[in-house]
Amino acid sequence: MTTTEPTGTTEPTEPTQATQGAEAVPRGRIGRWMHSVTGGEAWYPLVVLFGLNAVDELDRTAFGVLLPEIRDEFGLDLQGILTLVGLVALGALLLQVPIAALADRTNRVAMAWIGAAAWGVCSLLTGMATTLWMLGVARAGSGIGKAVVDPTHGSLLADWYAPEHRSKVFSFHRAANAIGQFVGPVSAGFLASWFSWRVPFFLFAVPTALFVVLAWKLKDPVRGSHERRAAGADEATIATAEQPPSFAEGWRIVWRIPTLKRIWWSLPFLAASLIGFASMASLVYDEIFGLDERARGMAAAAAEPWALAGLIYGARMATRLYAKGPEHILGFLSRVTIVVAAALVVFATAPNIGVAIGAHSAITAAFAIIAPGVLATLSLAIPPRARSMGFAVASLWVIPGLVMLPIIGWVGDQLSLRWGMLLMVPVFLIGGAVISSSRQTISADIADVWKATAARSEVVYERAQGRGGPLLLVRGLEVGYDGLQVLFGVDLDVNEGEILALLGTNGAGKSTLLKAITGVTEADNGAVIFDGRDITHAPPHEIAAMDISLMPGGHAVFQSLTVEENLRAAAWLQRRGRRDRAAAEAAVQGALAPFPALEDRRDEPAGNLSGGQQQQLGLAMALLTRPRLLLVDELSLGLAPLIVSQLVPLLREARDAGTTIVLVEQSVDIALALADRAVFLEKGEVRFHGPADELRGRTDLLRAVFLSGETAASATGATAAAETSAAPEPAAPAASSAPAASSAPVADRADVRLRTDSVTVGFGGNLAVRDVSIEIGAGEIVGIIGPNGAGKTTLFDLLSGYLPPDRGRIFLGDHDVTAAGPDERARRGLGRSFQDARLFPGLTVEEAIAVACERWIRSKDPLSAALRLPWAYDSEVAVDRRVAELIELLGLGPHRSKLVRELSTGTRRVADLACLLAHRPTVILLDEPSSGIAQRETEALGPLLRRIRDETGASLVVVEHDIPLVRSVADRLVAMDRGAVIADGPPAEVLAADAVVTAYLGVDQTAIERSRHEPTPT
Repeated sequence: MTTTEPTGTTEPTEPTQATQGAEAVPRGRIGRWMHSVTGGEAWYPLVVLFGLNAVDELDRTAFGVLLPEIRDEFGLDLQGILTLVGLVALGALLLQVPIAALADRTNRVAMAWIGAAAWGVCSLLTGMATTLWMLGVARAGSGIGKAVVDPTHGSLLADWYAPEHRSKVFSFHRAANAIGQFVGPVSAGFLASWFSWRVPFFLFAVPTALFVVLAWKLKDPVRGSHERRAAGADEATIATAEQPPSFAEGWRIVWRIPTLKRIWWSLPFLAASLIGFASMASLVYDEIFGLDERARGMAAAAAEPWALAGLIYGARMATRLYAKGPEHILGFLSRVTIVVAAALVVFATAPNIGVAIGAHSAITAAFAIIAPGVLATLSLAIPPRARSMGFAVASLWVIPGLVMLPIIGWVGDQLSLRWGMLLMVPVFLIGGAVISSSRQTISADIADVWKATAARSEVVYERAQGRGGPLLLVRGLEVGYDGLQVLFGVDLDVNEGEILALLGTNGAGKSTLLKAITGVTEADNGAVIFDGRDITHAPPHEIAAMDISLMPGGHAVFQSLTVEENLRAAAWLQRRGRRDRAAAEAAVQGALAPFPALEDRRDEPAGNLSGGQQQQLGLAMALLTRPRLLLVDELSLGLAPLIVSQLVPLLREARDAGTTIVLVEQSVDIALALADRAVFLEKGEVRFHGPADELRGRTDLLRAVFLSGETAASATGATAAAETSAAPEPAAPAASSAPAASSAPVADRADVRLRTDSVTVGFGGNLAVRDVSIEIGAGEIVGIIGPNGAGKTTLFDLLSGYLPPDRGRIFLGDHDVTAAGPDERARRGLGRSFQDARLFPGLTVEEAIAVACERWIRSKDPLSAALRLPWAYDSEVAVDRRVAELIELLGLGPHRSKLVRELSTGTRRVADLACLLAHRPTVILLDEPSSGIAQRETEALGPLLRRIRDETGASLVVVEHDIPLVRSVADRLVAMDRGAVIADGPPAEVLAADAVVTAYLGVDQTAIERSRHEPTPT
């Protein structure tokens, strides 16, 4: 609601929230000046908050000036009184976060005047205190003023006034501190000398009550309206309020802002000096210069006009620098901290009272310059819906600075006050250097706030008007792990009631995107909006309660719980299921109905189920909650085609019942058969999106991405070039962008390291591996490819001895190991990795590798090791030497002392390889080494695998979905589908084979050729 600015200096007849709008410039010098400060917005809210801020300073500065009298009254020494000051400040700081969380969800104006009334009462109690405990309680209660002012006032001002005017507005608001710090010491000093130190605290409650009454007329502003306007939103969107975050969500929001974290790191150093100076200045005037109450009040008040000068200068500089870029404001503030440090030195060593007051004035002016700039910067970098929390969390970082106060007091007691003051100088300079570093991040943080705020409110407005809009909106999403960025500015729209296929090779960021949507992995930047509600930083349990379910690939069940217990755990997400036992039982029965195999094993632990049955249970758990949005990560992972064909109709039925589905799937045929639309991710970026029918017809594009390793963009370009070419025949498929296969000599196939002879195994009447005969030569790298359910991992289980074949034989060299177990095969030189890198999470990297060397330890006697006998020592040296070799070979030097659980997925896989090589295997089975790692880590994996082969001479058999990776390293490819080998030979020939194309894309070669000649759908 827009208010009409009054002319002259009279008050508005109907004070309301300030809003953006062109208003007539008021007459009169004061009116024109206020108009310039607020940028034409209503000035009544600013005046009221100014007054509330000023009266809070009266109480606080009076306590500081009268500290010597209060100290003597209660018999405290310097360390004792500074400890009291520190505890009071600590209480105020601890109150700020819960107050801020409440302010982000309720009426901030009401909280502001209620807090003011509370500190007014505590001011009265300070004057009435007769014991030290009563004084401590009163001063702790007075801290409510500080606890309310910082989070609520800053948030209100940022929503009342536009970004370009905030430096002036915050400077005007901070001028209240200067006025309060001028009036407070003078009046407190004179009143205490005439009457008692208690009288000022009685009188200062009166103006507090006056401004509390004036604050009743204010109305809470719309949060984030100015940020939405800056982002170019329309007026209807600008006026649409955002939904407030929960405490946990607000906490996560502010901890993801780099600028805030840098500023917070500076606060312990700045606060220790600021609070310490404010407390010790009065003691310096008393003990060193011998000033009484009135003289101390006059000396403290003499510095306050300089605060006004600093505010005026700081506001002008900040406004001018904001036009150049907010990073210039922070650079300016860091230079001001150097001036403060120099003035602190002068004050601490002042030879007379005149020099001390001059230094005091310079410090006060510099502090006045710093504070508004920091507040204005924070108001820009914090999202509006969590702005109170952002201001309040900063207060927690002041707490470590309070630890310095007793130390400063102890130094003052043991040496002198001057040495205590000098101790603050290096501390303050450190804070200035830290705040200067935030220049690197402020611009990006502000841009993210504006973009995300506009996107949220646009969806809220569209859905509020009944115009639909996307159920799920992702804008500019960026996610990383351990400093490695995985998603780069991802944009995604998911309409209600559709199935969206999310496609891409391993490491493209598909699973990371699902985890970011569900809050399992918190986004670094961008926005995720569900049904008009911002869930970017909401914790996972809150997102699950919003009817969003995630079925994670391969990890969808609780292994130790029974099938029925898993389903009951899923039913708990439904409120009815928590309250109504009969409803929960009905939900469990309904979830089991489509899965007869689960019904028969409902009392067995989920860990006893086959991989396919665990996937069925995971889907049953996800569908049981009847989610509005279902995210499925790798539906067909490890499943036989028959099982997949049973699951696909269930997803269609869920969609028809109103569930929106996002499906991550390696099988293009399955994904496009289900989906209405499809999106390609590559290297963390969206490369292509469009209707599924269009993409289903673009088999040339699908083949380029999934079988040739081209980017979606380059494949599209190649297709367009082919279609517009004048040549009578279409151009041949573009060459792979992946590196060429290894240039190492072709392996000697006569020296066969591993061989299978018609190996076959089945489950429940379905053959998972059928008549597979392959040979792996010495030093050869063989890639095994195929769609999900082709039998690749089952073949590895057969080769490594975890699964006995129904028929056929397996040979390691000349030895028939068909009946041998995994341990016997390992002793004969067979090593096998798993998809989830099974290592000891509590060991360091070098400890994990040392454990893996156990086979080669010559002395295993614990007594010999305890006594450090020569043979035990020599054995340990040999292990250490082998560990060092493997760390150097695999480039693990920077991570050798890290715990395994601290490693990124990619580094953990490399550590797993090191443990595997510790056995000195001659044949290495690698099961999906690129699964779950980022694209950049995948690109480094190919050269690493070749180096392992070249350095060790071992043969490598690699099961891999990432075609560009396996094509770049393999000497030969073996393609499987439905448990059988369908192609075996050089990579180029295998990938071009009709059977392989059909297995991956669900279409035959003639369809691909035909699609090249047909016009591209639009």
